[in-house]
Amino acid sequence: MNCPKYSTLILDLGDVLFTWSATTKTNVSSKTLKSILSSAPWLEYECGRISKEVCYDRVGERFALQPSEVAEAFSQARDSLQSNETMISLVHELKKQSDGALRVYAMSNISKPDYVILSNKLADWSVFDQVFTSGNLGMRKPGLSFFRHVLEATHTAPQDAIFVDDKFENVFAARSLGLHAILFDNTANVSRKLRNLLDNPVRRGKAFLSRNARQFQSVTDSNIIVHDNYAQILILGATNNEYALFYQLQSKP
Repeated sequence: MNCPKYSTLILDLGDVLFTWSATTKTNVSSKTLKSILSSAPWLEYECGRISKEVCYDRVGERFALQPSEVAEAFSQARDSLQSNETMISLVHELKKQSDGALRVYAMSNISKPDYVILSNKLADWSVFDQVFTSGNLGMRKPGLSFFRHVLEATHTAPQDAIFVDDKFENVFAARSLGLHAILFDNTANVSRKLRNLLDNPVRRGKAFLSRNARQFQSVTDSNIIVHDNYAQILILGATNNEYALFYQLQSKP
């Protein structure tokens, strides 16, 4: 049995395990809403240093918006939150296949009130061994102190951890500490990368053979399929399983 190279998976929540829309039925454009998320008042709010009301007041002043309209825009954005079931199912699968060896943690820049709302968007949080949020800890990504806290609290060496996040700055910060960091661009790409890093290669190979059974044929450089026996015999010799063969073996009379 191969020993897994990585024992820990650390995942961002927003835009990785959850999706949302910045388009609302208010005068706050999606561009402005996203700009607010990187503004100084919002960063203070995410760390629990100011209340939601104070945050909306300061955001309204900075972006020339009514605080009530800011509140309504974020209320609609929160309503759009949906869990990324494909990613969540993959994490469950990888954890199950590890026989309990893989530990999974969430690490998110999110305020206490918003985390309460987010918690109700996912029925089963058991996939996480622990959730770390900026609202509870008073620190946020890409601050290295947040990463160090998570590593120390989980007794994880940086080289044993995989980190997934949709923000470049967070990925770079994780890499600077020695974590294997993956930038989340889309579910399919990240799923493939996680399987390559965490899934058993023998199991994946057998699954590939099963998915593509009776489709293994030789192809020339000019993309011409050659229906030969030799490739089929090689497959049989490597797998000792006739299910993958394009041609059926004939018994001697």
